[in-house]
Order: sequence, then C-alpha cells, then structure tokens
Amino acid sequence: MTERADQTWVLGLDGGGSKTALAYVNAEGEVVGPFYAPGINPFDRPDWQAVLTALLSAHPAPGPLHRAALGLPGYGESPEISARQDALSAELLPSCPLSAMNDVEAAFIGAFAGGPGVLLLAGTGSMAWGSSGRRQVRTGGWGEGFGDEGSAYWTGRRALSLASQALDGRHPDADFAQALLTPLLGGPPTPSGLLEWYYAHAHPRSAVAALARSVNELAEAGQRSAHAILSEGAELLARHVSAARHQLGCPELPWSYAGSVLGSRTVLGTLTTLLGSPQIPALPPLGGALFHAAAQAGFGTDPDWQRRVRTALLHLPSTSPTLQEQA
Repeated sequence: MTERADQTWVLGLDGGGSKTALAYVNAEGEVVGPFYAPGINPFDRPDWQAVLTALLSAHPAPGPLHRAALGLPGYGESPEISARQDALSAELLPSCPLSAMNDVEAAFIGAFAGGPGVLLLAGTGSMAWGSSGRRQVRTGGWGEGFGDEGSAYWTGRRALSLASQALDGRHPDADFAQALLTPLLGGPPTPSGLLEWYYAHAHPRSAVAALARSVNELAEAGQRSAHAILSEGAELLARHVSAARHQLGCPELPWSYAGSVLGSRTVLGTLTTLLGSPQIPALPPLGGALFHAAAQAGFGTDPDWQRRVRTALLHLPSTSPTLQEQA
C-alpha cells in the first residue's frame, strides 16, 4: 500500500504471554504492520513496561493517530496492575484517546465483530469471554499456577510431566519421551539434560508453551500419548465455553476461537464434537483491537472493511490454519 501522512489512523495492540503484536489501520482498511515484540504479561514479565515502550517507540503511526485500543494481558484482573497499565498507556499515547481492555476481550470483539457469542482463547494461557449483548462473563484465565487448562503451557507441561515419568520408569510410553525430547535436547534424553534445558531459559513458561507445537505434530503422526494429551486439553477447554453459556443463560450462544492451540485439528475437532460447530472468527485478536479502535473513531467497519483487514493480518503467527483456510 501507499502510505499517506494526511490519512487518519487508529492503533490496535494484541498483547500476550509469549508475544505482542501492533498494527495501524485507516478508514479504507489499509493496514500498516503487524510489528512484533515479546510478551507483556505483567504477572510473569518484569520487563513488560520496557517491552511495550520499545514497541510503540520503534513503530510510530504512519499519520495522524485518532484512536487506540490496547488488548493487554491481565488487564482488569488486578486493580494495582491495571492502574499501572493505564498509566503507561496514557504516558506512551498522551494525545490519543485510548481504550485499554483485557486481551481476551479484544479477541472476542474480533471474532464476533462486536456481536454476541463466546470466544475461547487458548494460546500460552486459556480463557473464555462471553457476551449475550446485555452482559458479559469470563471463565478461566487463572494462570499457570492452578489454571490455564488446555492452553499451550498446560499442554507443554503435561507433555514434560509424562516424558519425565517415562524417563525414570513411571510411565510405560518410552517412545513418547524419546520422540518429544530427542530433538529438543539434541540427542538421547536424560534427566540431567532435561533439567538443564528447562533452567537455561530466562522465561521457562514460553519455552514450555512452545512444546505444544511438538505435541500436536506427534499427535498428527499418530502418537497415542500426544493425542491423549490434546484430547484431554480440549475437554477442559470445552468446559470454559459451557460455563460461560450457563452463566449467561444462553445455551445456544455461538462460540468461536483464537490462539495457537486452536490451530490443532485434534483440539478443534474434539471441541466441535463437544460444543457443536464453531463460528469462524471474523477477525484475529489483533483485528479485534483494530476493529474496536476503528468503531470508536467512527470508521465504517462493514464486512468489506473487515475483509481487507483480515486479509492483511493473515500472516499473523497466532492465526490458526482453520481461519486462514476459511478467510
């Protein structure tokens, strides 16, 4: 596209546990970005303020900035942290009206283009966000300490637990341990090698979550333990949606999805069996933040505008294959 400095732009940001994405869009649906940075979850990223500051400083708006919408991990979950997120956002965008929201709410807005439904997000963490049009609820999102069931982190941790048990004879599937750990450790797996790998990471949560991709590849190849982990995770994720529907008193509310875990055919297939067919997301999570900012700015966000934005964002790493195929 040809950038024009006299056009009015809005900013959208999708923050997460492992990565953050930023983009700008104008009234014609032309997108500049996305630009990427590490995760900005304030609960386990002590440098989140520096990361967010560097991202916005490195990628200023291509023209006059009219509005911003920031999907921030953890927003609304701790008054103290939310206040710090609000303060930093205002400091970084001092002359721009902005909306700060939980990153899952931004993903929800994108999936249903502002309409009702239940959005299931399963990336590094997991949560569902539902709205009947009259009120909204959230389920899950309790973090890796005692929640985030079915997430990429949960999947990776479950796989490491099973593999470590196999290494010392407490689980019979030694083939799973070999298949998962040999490429990870660069040779035959040993207990000491696995411990060294884990503690070498500055942010182990992201490294463990990244193993979900390997588990999915093994499941696709027919590895039974890997398939069982994904199936169990999908059943736990389905409870998020069922609970949100129940709380809203709308058992037939449509559901949709976002996040890397939902790119797994095993996970999405199991969820479809349990919940019914999902509604294909209108926009990915970053698109939800852009949609919200555009609507607040008075841009026309009709299906044609959404199509242009969706097409521009299809190369997002967090966009699931199913969304890409259906777009």
